[in-house]
Amino acid sequence: MTAREPITLPLELDRPPKQAEPALRGDSITADRYTSNEYLQRELEQVWRRVWNIGGVSYQMTEPGDYLTTEIGHESVILVRQADGSAKAFLNVCPHRGTRITDAAEGAVERFHCPYHGWQFDWEGTVVAVPDEEDFRESPCGRARLHEVLCCERFGLIWYNLDVKAVPLEEFLGEQITRELDSHRMEAMVRVLDITADAESNWKIITDNFNEAYHVKVLHPELIPYIAADYQDCQFDLFPRGHNRGWFPAFMPSQQYGSELIGEPLKTMAQAWGVDSDDYQGRETWSDLRISIQKCKRELGAERGFLHYAYRSNYQLTDYVIYNIFPNNVITVGPDGVQLLRPRPHPTQADRCYFDHWWLVNRVDGQTMTPSPAGGPDLPVTDAEHEYVTYGEQTLGTTADQDLSIAKAQQAGLASSGFQGFWMPNQERRVQAFHEHLNDLMASP
Repeated sequence: MTAREPITLPLELDRPPKQAEPALRGDSITADRYTSNEYLQRELEQVWRRVWNIGGVSYQMTEPGDYLTTEIGHESVILVRQADGSAKAFLNVCPHRGTRITDAAEGAVERFHCPYHGWQFDWEGTVVAVPDEEDFRESPCGRARLHEVLCCERFGLIWYNLDVKAVPLEEFLGEQITRELDSHRMEAMVRVLDITADAESNWKIITDNFNEAYHVKVLHPELIPYIAADYQDCQFDLFPRGHNRGWFPAFMPSQQYGSELIGEPLKTMAQAWGVDSDDYQGRETWSDLRISIQKCKRELGAERGFLHYAYRSNYQLTDYVIYNIFPNNVITVGPDGVQLLRPRPHPTQADRCYFDHWWLVNRVDGQTMTPSPAGGPDLPVTDAEHEYVTYGEQTLGTTADQDLSIAKAQQAGLASSGFQGFWMPNQERRVQAFHEHLNDLMASP
């Protein structure tokens, strides 16, 4: 792993820089992309084999021979730490007769062993030993290899791409998104929540949901008292290659909040930083409250153990920014942590997907527990064990539960002959842009 100079955005920034708005074509969005198994199979080839995916967290593989496995569609991928500290990625298929090399989620090996005939592979994917080597016309040792795919590490995450001719990750993301994600220094965070749920909708329904905030005031009323969710107060930006960004100022209520007085939970959140929210009565003062909290965090953060505030821009001290990395990685960054909300396609069923929920937090001096975005008791600030659940059996967090419940309802509606196509306001243009880029990939050779 190559060390990089830490990125710090200008501290005085009060919001992300606005991007130029590209023209959209207005492609129709048809139901078959959500309901057709045939479309899903074409999508697995045309889209998922050509994009960068997140395979895991870098600190899960610290020593040579440490490995992780991850799945996308039909493919299982092995990520393994090399002797020189780099990471490599291989398709989890033995070149002998196609058996998966391992079903383990993670581990550490001197050599990989195929469980069928005992072929052995080194960390670089090369066959180094086989039973009855003398019986081969030409020995596979040193010649046969696991199928290698692209692999790189950035933001404390391990990324892979099945297309060996793909552009580098930084070019895929673009300079602006790369710089902004770098500035959060996720490599210093710890993942305290790691859940995968078997969900009852197409993966794109969940992606569409995270590509717009039009639903927040109806579906997530618990956010209204402390996050500005109205499109007039927020900022939405489109980037090349299907990515987008949504900025949501926080520590101030949304416009439809039903009182002139600040209530909970914002009252307590402000109090924690020595700010009396009663001093900010009336909607015209709410943005001033947000600025006051930023100033207090800047002044008091270090002495309270929040050392990461020293390299946060002003808006990063209070606000939430959602980076939708095409096609499915939804990275939400806030003052004290990063959420990954990620639907992955089911390999055979268009109306199902796998939904991952990660929560990575900054380490704070003296803080051994941290609030959980999944509800319930606080979480220990230690690496979380992976949990696999069926949606409905266990909460994924209030907001995520609400999103998945509406996804199931929308899946049913999209299968109906009554579906007439989408009718979207301008604030949902990120949904339109996503589908137009999807159409481009589905149509290209």
